[in-house]
Amino acid sequence: MRNSNQSHVSRRRFLADCGKMTGIGAMSSLLSLKLTNQLLAQSSTPVVDDYKGLVCVFLLGGLDSYNLLLPGDAGYDNYLDTRGILGIPRDVDTDTMNLRKIVDTSLSQDFHVNPNTLGIKQMFDDGDLSFIANVGSLVEPTTREQYLDGSVALPYGLFSHNDQIEQWQVSYSTSKVSSYSGTGWAGRILDILNDTANPNATISPAMAPYGANLTLVGRTVAPFLTNGGADALDMYKSDTLIQMGMDATLEAEYASVLQAHHNYIRKESLAQSEEVEAIEQNTVISTVFPTSSIGKQLLQIAKYIKANKENVDGNGVPINKRQTFFAGQTGYDTHGGGLDVVGTQLLELNEALTAFNAAMKEIGAHDEIVTYTATDFGRTLTPNSAGSDHAWGGNTMVMGGAVTGGRVFGEYPEIVLDTSTDLGRGRQLPTTSVDQLHASLAHWFGIGNNSDMETVVPNIRNFWSATDTEYPIPGIFG
Repeated sequence: MRNSNQSHVSRRRFLADCGKMTGIGAMSSLLSLKLTNQLLAQSSTPVVDDYKGLVCVFLLGGLDSYNLLLPGDAGYDNYLDTRGILGIPRDVDTDTMNLRKIVDTSLSQDFHVNPNTLGIKQMFDDGDLSFIANVGSLVEPTTREQYLDGSVALPYGLFSHNDQIEQWQVSYSTSKVSSYSGTGWAGRILDILNDTANPNATISPAMAPYGANLTLVGRTVAPFLTNGGADALDMYKSDTLIQMGMDATLEAEYASVLQAHHNYIRKESLAQSEEVEAIEQNTVISTVFPTSSIGKQLLQIAKYIKANKENVDGNGVPINKRQTFFAGQTGYDTHGGGLDVVGTQLLELNEALTAFNAAMKEIGAHDEIVTYTATDFGRTLTPNSAGSDHAWGGNTMVMGGAVTGGRVFGEYPEIVLDTSTDLGRGRQLPTTSVDQLHASLAHWFGIGNNSDMETVVPNIRNFWSATDTEYPIPGIFG
């Protein structure tokens, strides 16, 4: 006999899943993908005739990224003095220290990486990955003097998790709450490209294994939130009463236009969930991924990419010519336990990114997929009693076959206090803006340096001229 309490809890969970699934469908329904997009699409929509995918890996909490990318030999003593208890000591064995050294030959400059990121180091050495130094949200180029005397517009909510996460995901830094806060920069890309990139899509071109985010949300396209797997169907399939009730709801006729449209969305959500679940269960990736949360998310993304590349039109081109993805890893708000916590998190990230890079090579998508990391903000160089506190600029990574690998782009700051970028306690004033990073990725993805780019990255003209033929981060793509 079925336990009634278990049944009640299970059904409640299923209804929550259905609500989640319905919300997903509302964002990524065929109505949004086809009808609304056709109404709102710009007449200048670029022609898309190849395949590309963009993967965001968001490191939530604020990565202490000056313990991800460390100074080279010349600056290491200053780094140790400044970072105090957060400094990663020199290895007793010089050869061991050299094992984590990287060299940007274009700068003739050496750096070190965290000891737990030797896979990332190998990808850097192989030309599959680069770093971008001291990136953060900016309204316009800003000097330390301008910051201190208040003569320049600053992003709202500096050093605040929620505000800075929003500005990274929306890519619209301003001195007041953003009017773009309902959409993300990658979502706005798909608003522009979707008509020609994905006209025959049966599932959303925006997939989010981590779950809710702004990055992939557009006005006409938004993410399918798989939240670790399209498992909301499990209860539907296994419980006859639930299935009968849901089917009756879906088959009902509604006089209200709103109710009818909502039911249409639920039907479509169920159909999309079926397709996504089939991809997850039937697509084989030989590369072994770690079992961490971020490892599982990136394995899902690899499966979506492989399945899409195999689902081609009559010309052998994937049905979804443009795809965007959002994965996330938590645990970087390291006010305490700094070295140990960051090291553990970076080890998981290292394993997951290394596996994902290998999987992209396995399925022949290495040159078509660009992966980048983002985070709330950087952290203070000086420690508190046991960790670090909220700061501003930090280091990020980009990887993939299209990326110019083996480089440290931007301006890596000197890891000492009272420099031209130190705002106190080693809070780094960014020297490369989030907008420059996103505009570079958007340009590679197919957005022209025109009014479309200004829609995707509204403040871009503060950093990149409309007549500039180089990327906003020069050299990032060959």
